[in-house]
Amino acid sequence: MHPRAWFLLVLLGLFAFLPPAAIAANEGIRPLEPESKVALVIGNTHYVNALPLKNPGNDASDMCAALTRLGFEVICKLDLATKREFKDAIFEFTGKITPRSVALFYFAGHGLQVDGVNYLIPTRAAFRVKSDIEDESVQINYLMSELEARQAALNIFFLDACRNDPLTDPVRGYVPMMGLASQLYAPRNSIVAMSTGAGQLSLDGDGRNGTFTKNLLHHIGTPRQSIEDTLKAVSSGTRADAGRFQRQQDPQITISFTDRFCLAGCADSAVAAAAAANAAADADALLKTKTAELNRLEATISATRAKQAELDAQQALLLKKRAELDTLRQGLENVESKQEELQRRQAEVARREQELAKLGADIKASTDKFNELEAVRLGLLKKQAEVDAMRKSLALQQASIDATHKDIATRSVKEPEKKPAPPSPTVVPTF
Repeated sequence: MHPRAWFLLVLLGLFAFLPPAAIAANEGIRPLEPESKVALVIGNTHYVNALPLKNPGNDASDMCAALTRLGFEVICKLDLATKREFKDAIFEFTGKITPRSVALFYFAGHGLQVDGVNYLIPTRAAFRVKSDIEDESVQINYLMSELEARQAALNIFFLDACRNDPLTDPVRGYVPMMGLASQLYAPRNSIVAMSTGAGQLSLDGDGRNGTFTKNLLHHIGTPRQSIEDTLKAVSSGTRADAGRFQRQQDPQITISFTDRFCLAGCADSAVAAAAAANAAADADALLKTKTAELNRLEATISATRAKQAELDAQQALLLKKRAELDTLRQGLENVESKQEELQRRQAEVARREQELAKLGADIKASTDKFNELEAVRLGLLKKQAEVDAMRKSLALQQASIDATHKDIATRSVKEPEKKPAPPSPTVVPTF
């Protein structure tokens, strides 16, 4: 063999055995090295108005532990009861994301679609009419919009929420559809992994975890494996597990991310080991914190379960009362026409009473005005008597004055006679 041909053959053999990280480096694709990795993990198990689930609590707890070991800052939430709690968790999650972050969202629980829009259901959501689904549930597009505003380097979504119709009571105006709809909207640089395709069920499996999450947990920690290869392995394992149950489950993967990212790190083994050691120390401390938080959550869940049992008893009693009310309602249907006539007559009586009340008020007002005018009239009469008395007194005084004037005019006034002054005494000087 020619030496050059032999050398080319050796090079081809080396390329065949190069790890993915080396091939990516030769192709000029640099792995994404984020400044932070943040995850929000939600597991809803104990539903009040929907079918109970077996594994979401286990799935979420195990995902929290696995992502913590991989260096993620994990926000772990179990049994979010209301839409407000969902939105509060999303607000906390998105507040930690920067343009140099990897953001990962995981949900296990009930989900449904309405007119091609996907919703995640809180544990205490209650639906009576179709519009209640929008009011009580969290639209996945809301989460996508919040993450779009944060412009993370990579957004990862794991949605293990495609099951049959979860609702225990029919919802007026809503026709149940199997599974979630294809998620058409996602922010740029996103990877969306739904546990099954449209129109398929997501199996709970026969162990601690659901079929999709079981395979995700198995492959998520593989070092130097790109997330695309990880999801291929997860999809393959999920299909195989579903086949063992004579079922079909094909995870739906949508990717708009062109760089390279490895959940367990893309570095060589020596570098990865050092990074893993540092991450493990941080993870242990964080794990202890999260373990304490999980213990508190378990205590809260225990208390919630007790409350749930009490609520179940109350709900059974309410159902009994509702049946009794239905019976009464059927009996009352025969007298509805008489009740309407009675209501019309009561309305007429009420109107007449209002008129009488108004008339009585007018009479009272007139009487009060009359009494007021009568009091004024009596006061004026009294004043008139006083004025007449004063006039008589003044007339008498005037007559007296006139008599006095007349007397003065007729009386003659005589001046007194002047007496002569006495003579002055003669003063004789004495010598």
